[in-house]
Amino acid sequence: MNTEKQRGSMKVWIHFFAPYGILLVGFLAVALYAYDRTSTLVENNSKETAYTVMQQTKEIMDRRFEELETIAEQVSSSPKVLSFLYVDKPFYGTNPVRILELRTALFDYPLFNHFILDYYVAYPRSGAVVSPDSSHSLRQFYDLEFRYAEQTYEEWADGLTESAGRKTFLPGQPAVYRGKLHSVVSYMQSFGTRDRPGVVLMLIDDNQIRSLLHKLDSSNGGFAFIADAKGDIISRIGSDADIGGVKDLPDGFSQLNIEGSSMLVTKTTSRYNGWTYVSAQPESYVLQQVHYFKELILTIILLGLGFGLLAALLFSYRNSRPLWMLLRVLPSQRFGGGEAASQRNAWDQIRTSVVSLVHSNDFLSEKMEQQVPLIRSGFYDRLLRGHYLSNKDIAVAMEHSRQAWEGGRFSVGILVISGYDGTYNEAMLTELDFRKIAIRDIIVKSFGRTISTHDLGENQIGLLFNDDSDSPEAFLDEIRRMLKELQNRIAAALNVQTYAAVGGCYLEMTEISRSYEEARLLLQRASWSEERTIVAQDDEISPTTLPAYYYPPDVEQRLINLVKSGSVSETEALLGQIRENNLDQPNLPAAIGKILVNEMTGTLLKCLEQAGTEADRQHEMIHTALLAPEAGRAAKLAFGQLSDAFLHLCRGQHDRKKSHNNQLKVDLIRYLDEHYMQTDLSLTTLADRFNTSEAYISYFFKEQTGVNFSDYLENVRMGHAKRMLVESDMPVSEISAWVGYYSLNSFSRAFKRSNGLSATEFRRNSRG
Repeated sequence: MNTEKQRGSMKVWIHFFAPYGILLVGFLAVALYAYDRTSTLVENNSKETAYTVMQQTKEIMDRRFEELETIAEQVSSSPKVLSFLYVDKPFYGTNPVRILELRTALFDYPLFNHFILDYYVAYPRSGAVVSPDSSHSLRQFYDLEFRYAEQTYEEWADGLTESAGRKTFLPGQPAVYRGKLHSVVSYMQSFGTRDRPGVVLMLIDDNQIRSLLHKLDSSNGGFAFIADAKGDIISRIGSDADIGGVKDLPDGFSQLNIEGSSMLVTKTTSRYNGWTYVSAQPESYVLQQVHYFKELILTIILLGLGFGLLAALLFSYRNSRPLWMLLRVLPSQRFGGGEAASQRNAWDQIRTSVVSLVHSNDFLSEKMEQQVPLIRSGFYDRLLRGHYLSNKDIAVAMEHSRQAWEGGRFSVGILVISGYDGTYNEAMLTELDFRKIAIRDIIVKSFGRTISTHDLGENQIGLLFNDDSDSPEAFLDEIRRMLKELQNRIAAALNVQTYAAVGGCYLEMTEISRSYEEARLLLQRASWSEERTIVAQDDEISPTTLPAYYYPPDVEQRLINLVKSGSVSETEALLGQIRENNLDQPNLPAAIGKILVNEMTGTLLKCLEQAGTEADRQHEMIHTALLAPEAGRAAKLAFGQLSDAFLHLCRGQHDRKKSHNNQLKVDLIRYLDEHYMQTDLSLTTLADRFNTSEAYISYFFKEQTGVNFSDYLENVRMGHAKRMLVESDMPVSEISAWVGYYSLNSFSRAFKRSNGLSATEFRRNSRG
């Protein structure tokens, strides 16, 4: 039978592994197809990318050259440029003035177009060359401004004259521009007449053109160049291979053997000026990237297949394990016996077991639902009696009883159905049960989760109020409003009169039991009438209400904080307030006063605990005060001893704090006097040095010295600066650095602000 179960387990595992196997086979087929398509796509994409980059480079260059021609047209059409054609002797008479006017009229384009190295307007007839910032004769221009490294003056002048009447580009070649060697492409555009010609000479930075060609990736033995319509090379980068056969290739992507190397050549021709842009890369370099990508894709496919197989085995084992373990746990006789057992028997067994579990779970859920009212009643009973020790315990019990409160304030009220005084019989209890059910229905429909109810027995219903009011007063006002509305609804629906007592408002759930006890005491002591059907804990104290004392937790915490901070006057005022609100009130029972004294003794112990080792050195008065709650001692006398002990602790803390402050003040002033010459001296430095915060140092310094930190430091530095100005001959700049200023300007402003005159005037007046 065990072998049969093992076979069933193996069939379950295969059943789970089969879908993963089919997915892996499908993945492999799709991956191989994608591998083939991607390889082709990558190869084509490499070509398209190279051609796209080439097109972008061509478009950029076309725009640049178009800008050059536009600039040349603007310069040559300027009235002052044209009028200077008729000046024969530009450097004689008043003509230099006209040269200055012409220079002023020329716009300095190189400032805004880094493609242009510089430009000039040449007049071959008069021998003048003018630019926005210079003017020379032709010979001076050749010697001082610009010349080709391998060209004589005569050759250059003849070329300038021959360019008349046309637009000419000279290829990039070494040239000397203002004493420095550059690679320059020249553009010359003539204007004027044959008898009086002029030439706009624009020097193009060949490095700008080459930077664009570098985008074509001429590394690894490749090259790229730009050739004009005649086939002359304008600019080139990369290897010096022979490019004769490249010029005849069609536009697009071609394969060519150049000097024994197979090259992939990209070529495009500009429609604007007929120039040719060519990029060539070794075929091995391009295909190397494609082959690498193919190998990478194939490796990823194989790794994915391997990891997929492992994942399929793992997941199929993990998913099938609970089932075949369940099969092994199920009784053997359920399989039918012998060879007749099949996989269908195993699945039927699992299905039958699961269905049985579902039915059992539904049955248990139904039973639990029936028990919820009892669980909830037990929860409220324990909550009102104070059996829960922490908010965490209450939260867990709320979850079990399916309760949820949304507000942060809590109060408990007791609603009493009138007319049922005396001995109860079975008929009266039955009638009360029906009325309680009706009242609880009214509460649920009218107030929802704001009011929770609990049956207190006989003719009483507990009401737990939960809200998010801003203050206890607002919360209690809202409770009175809801109770009044509830009483009216009950009277209208059931014709029953009710009255209610409401305990105090609290923020902690553990205080709900306290509010309930307060409501119970109010219910016992309050007098009721048709006008007075609701009594709350905060109502004015009367002979029929429960006496209490005033010492809430926030007052206790404030007293501890005041003693800890050494605030003697505020501590004394708070103790007076506690005495006034408790012991000075008339008719305060002695038992209540004793409870107050006991709580304040606990507070004194907390203050001693926080004082740490200092508590052992306290005066005997404190130890005497701890005995204040002893029997037979009056509450006022005990309170006085406790007050003296609190004030004694507070004064001791004040003295220690004052002593620490005096020492800190001395240390701060000494540190400033010794380190005032440090330029980076600041509040941050002091805070790091004395292990405190910048804000505290600033506040403390102002409180102890009467001036803020920056003013005090400036006064110290000014005192030393004035002494050095009078007693030494050091320059003011050295004195400013000596006393801790970054710059002479900062020192001068500070000195003038502090003394009303400059440092130089102060030195002169002091020595005068």
